[in-house]
Amino acid sequence: MFIVQLLTLVNILDYCFVTADNSSCYAYEGRLTCNYIPVDIPNGILGIQIQNLLAEGDKFEIHDALFHGKNWKKILYLYINDHSGIELELKNNSMASLTKLKVLRINSDSKLSIEPDALLGLENINILDFTGCARLELGMIIKAINSSEKVPKLEQIRLSQVQYFWSGLNIDRNFSRCLSVKPLNTLDLSRTHIANFDCAMIKDMKYLKVLNLSKAIIDNYKNCHLLKTGDLNQLDIDISYVSTPMASNPFPTNTIANLNISIHTASGNLDLFFSPRIMNASGLFEGSDVRLYNIKLQTEINVKSSTTDFIFKQNKLKWFDVEFKCDNFDFTSIVVFDLAENGMAYFHPSWLTCLISLEHLNLKGNYLNLMQTEHVEQFGLLLNSSKRLTYINLAFNQLTDVPEDFFMGSKNLETILLAGNRLTQVHFNLHHLLCLRYIDLSNNYIRILDATSMKQLDTLIKDITPNAQIADTRKMTSDYSSGYRKVKIKGNPFECDSCNSRYSIHWLVSTSLTESTPSELTCKDESGTQINLNDAVNVIKDICERKKKIIVLTTTLVVGIALCVSVVLLIRTRRKRVLRQRRRNDVIEILRHDEDRFAVFLSFSNEDDEFVKTRVMEPLNEGLQRLLCTERNLICLGDSEFRLGQYVHNESLRCIELCTVFLCVVSENYCNSRYCVEEFNQASQMTTPVILMMKEEVDIDLMTPKMQLLFRNQVRMLWENNNGEYRLKTTWKNVCESIIDIATN
Repeated sequence: MFIVQLLTLVNILDYCFVTADNSSCYAYEGRLTCNYIPVDIPNGILGIQIQNLLAEGDKFEIHDALFHGKNWKKILYLYINDHSGIELELKNNSMASLTKLKVLRINSDSKLSIEPDALLGLENINILDFTGCARLELGMIIKAINSSEKVPKLEQIRLSQVQYFWSGLNIDRNFSRCLSVKPLNTLDLSRTHIANFDCAMIKDMKYLKVLNLSKAIIDNYKNCHLLKTGDLNQLDIDISYVSTPMASNPFPTNTIANLNISIHTASGNLDLFFSPRIMNASGLFEGSDVRLYNIKLQTEINVKSSTTDFIFKQNKLKWFDVEFKCDNFDFTSIVVFDLAENGMAYFHPSWLTCLISLEHLNLKGNYLNLMQTEHVEQFGLLLNSSKRLTYINLAFNQLTDVPEDFFMGSKNLETILLAGNRLTQVHFNLHHLLCLRYIDLSNNYIRILDATSMKQLDTLIKDITPNAQIADTRKMTSDYSSGYRKVKIKGNPFECDSCNSRYSIHWLVSTSLTESTPSELTCKDESGTQINLNDAVNVIKDICERKKKIIVLTTTLVVGIALCVSVVLLIRTRRKRVLRQRRRNDVIEILRHDEDRFAVFLSFSNEDDEFVKTRVMEPLNEGLQRLLCTERNLICLGDSEFRLGQYVHNESLRCIELCTVFLCVVSENYCNSRYCVEEFNQASQMTTPVILMMKEEVDIDLMTPKMQLLFRNQVRMLWENNNGEYRLKTTWKNVCESIIDIATN
């Protein structure tokens, strides 16, 4: 029983062995990693990784005798990853005993040599990977595989960085013919230096599906014009960041403008770009930014694309005003269009109009905020023709706003990425996007969600359309949660420093849409400290209650002060009214009984004597007598009241002082009379109020400055002369009431 338990324990524990000479092996999840080639392999191991070989001397030969131990025949994967500086040499028939081996991967930065028959017997090999073997000659590889008996089931060969430290590779038809007899579907030539590249080699490799030339340096290429659509339409080509004569100088100048380009005959380069199933042409153009203005592109021949994925990232294409005529271009095959990280400020919408089957659009890392502000209408209609679009990436475009109906033409959208922009609200329509599963609004400038934004996002709470399915894994993101609608909103500078943010914070805490729990979101409080949203609810509650208390206290104080002021004003007004009435009564009483006091001192020119005595003095005196209920004379005239033998000036002053109001009848005669003007000046210097009665229209320049001031600022009594008939424009009752009121003041 003890032996059974011990064996069970041994099977459960990972295999681990370290010797005194620093050789070691350890097993983990079916893979054995050693720094030497072990004699025997534990049961259950399918993969071997040799890491930094321990060997005597500076050369290590790999030969068949090393792989005859227990369980070596069961190995499916063999990785030799050596950076110890030891030269490796694969001898003829060195791995013939590894009959089940499917993957052979060797990565060595030291010299690696392969004998012509080193790979004989590896009948089940699918993948040969020599990535990183910069000192391995391509000629050795060709000799090792150049036979139908050698690796007959080879599907992938990875030659990234091979022979990089020596002369450039010759990728010609000699190379392709040795591979043409094998079911090769993947050829990786990335990060290599290719002296000559013959495009016609693709025609020999009838099973080829993936050609990776990314970050390669190609000195010379030829026969690309021989390639036809049929040679390429099942091929995935990655020429991203490749350096070629074409790529280094794609445009004659950095700015091209005002051209009409018509394609008359088929071009090999055109086939190269639009025939592969997947074309990655990212990072091709070096040097200065490229700007294309007012260019029209059309064709008189039928050009049909077989490409499904077209990737054109990081090509410094800053302005792309190229209008595309769709008439003879058939781009219905393109499903993925990627123009990310070009720094592009303008993109002509006609391209998307032609891509009627487009599902995946990546415009990340551009400057489309400039198109948004300077070409508002075109930007608003950018997606109007993209009926099948399911994925749109507009992240990091510095957008400050998205038009309200921007996504109205793309009702099948499932993923919208708007992260890293400058959006402050979510005012674009989402209610019609029944298939939408995920929208990324993280790292924008949203501080407080307003009612419109919350309403738009709340439309996503309803169930997803049952038929909405994710058919392509490339549309998934790490934050994507299938089956639920999610809104990523982290990284926004939410505020919780005022009562205005209470509805926004409450929505963020209570909604089921956000991808994070409220504990993962923060906001800035009154002191500028970032606090958790859950804590912010109570903080804002305190702020709002404090605000209510302040409002109540302030309102009470203001109402109290207003009430006090109103009472004081009421009392003062009433008191003024009483005092005024008392003064009026006193004036009336004095004028009734004091024979020496007069209501009016009437000043006029002797030349107007008849007018004054017949039309002014009599009705004025009668009106005052009626108002004051007395029969005594209430008008003072200098001729009747001056004391004989007295100085005229003094008598004039004395009489004016005895009157409550100085009334002067103004005419041209009055203004031209030195005595009248002197009398007016005396009254103006005293406290007696002065009233002007205008007998006629008088040139204001004839008046004294003080008379002009009264004329402009005070209400005057006016006479109207109609063919010698004078008529006062007001009533004598009103005149008398005004005189008593002025006397009271």
